[in-house]
Amino acid sequence: MIKIIVDSTCDLPEEYIKRYDISVLPLKVLLGDREYLDKKTITVEEVYDAMRKGIMPKTAQPGPNEIYEIFKKYAESGRDFIYLAFSKAMSGTYNLAQSILNEIKEMYPRVNMEAIDSKSGSAATGLVALQAVRLDNKNNMDFNKVVVIMKELIHYVEHIFTIPDLSWLIKGGRIGRAQGMIGNILNINPILHVDDGRMEVINKVRGRKKALNMVVGLLEERAGNLTDQIIGISHADDLETAEELIELIKSRLGCSSFMVNKIGSVLGSHLGIGGVGIFFFNNNAADLIMENA
Repeated sequence: MIKIIVDSTCDLPEEYIKRYDISVLPLKVLLGDREYLDKKTITVEEVYDAMRKGIMPKTAQPGPNEIYEIFKKYAESGRDFIYLAFSKAMSGTYNLAQSILNEIKEMYPRVNMEAIDSKSGSAATGLVALQAVRLDNKNNMDFNKVVVIMKELIHYVEHIFTIPDLSWLIKGGRIGRAQGMIGNILNINPILHVDDGRMEVINKVRGRKKALNMVVGLLEERAGNLTDQIIGISHADDLETAEELIELIKSRLGCSSFMVNKIGSVLGSHLGIGGVGIFFFNNNAADLIMENA
């Protein structure tokens, strides 16, 4: 079977990681003058606790040694592997991994190995990884076929989220202070999606209820008839809003299968506390995904 490797920007429940033997490469989280390995020497909850105390985390890509060791481990054992990396538009992790992979390939030419730019993060990467291991487990697919399908799925996975509090984007310098403060005063909730690996604001609405309804409307529009698939729900330490969103999706679309996660430390440090997003495959993926599996 093909080994799937993701990094810690990928949000998947621990039960799936264990069930499908998915390996996780940690990025780095810096709090003050201390450096941690994301989800290994520091938990997501600890990062959010620090943020609530006013500490702004910084993040960094994995060290070359960490990437080299995990790739070499599977190559030495003769295990074919695919690394699904955090969007290269938001991190240098993919480019670093690709250069190391080229070195490992020269050492172990008989092992199939690939690094793929997920053009995403969070539960979007998780859904692609999940489909890959399920398809491989069920059909014992050729390595190159799995790579082709994963690259197709990356183009069909959707990421739609909303942020109720713009203060964190102000702190991180991602929007101007004046713009952010006016947005908070007017209760503006931006609606964002990811296009070719980059986050983009696609709308702005006043009020949380309207924002959640717009998110569900975009799910309905883009997913089409794929209502039986697993819908990823990720939240930045706001389970209550995530549960509200799930009930809204159930009542409007009849979806019944959900994968709920906290947004991981790296993306959470960018978006701040309180964001919530949905992740799903659009209608173009109908022939590639195993629905509600």
